Amino acid sequence: MKPVCRTLLVIAMAVVGMPGHGQVFYYVEAGLASCPAVPTPTTVAPKTASRGIAVPGRIHVSCGFDQGSYTVTLNSTDPSATFSTKTFLVNFGRVVGDGAFAVTFSTVGVQTVSTTITSNMGSPAVKGQFVSPANQFNIVTR
Repeated sequence: MKPVCRTLLVIAMAVVGMPGHGQVFYYVEAGLASCPAVPTPTTVAPKTASRGIAVPGRIHVSCGFDQGSYTVTLNSTDPSATFSTKTFLVNFGRVVGDGAFAVTFSTVGVQTVSTTITSNMGSPAVKGQFVSPANQFNIVTR
């Protein structure tokens, strides 16, 4: 196989494999019929990720946020983690952009990713939160 073909194949496999390995946050709000049900907390083993390698992710909003403008900020227990797209704007129920992000961890060990929601321009606070089926990563050296 030619080097160019091999490189394209590796890139394609990485892109196809991203959703299963990445971080996905869904907005949920108890009592809001249009929202997904608030999941029951479960214990899930942390996903393994390599230090210095970006882990893809996405935020999804399919309900709530309909009364104004909000900023969603991603955070990590790894103080040296870097995010490609750390903040998102949600206006009247819609994420501005595609909601995609990537986090690159620097500290070995179990790390988490979380979100905070801030109301903009006097918008009322939302009553829900972002949840993820698995927000822990076991960061290892390459």
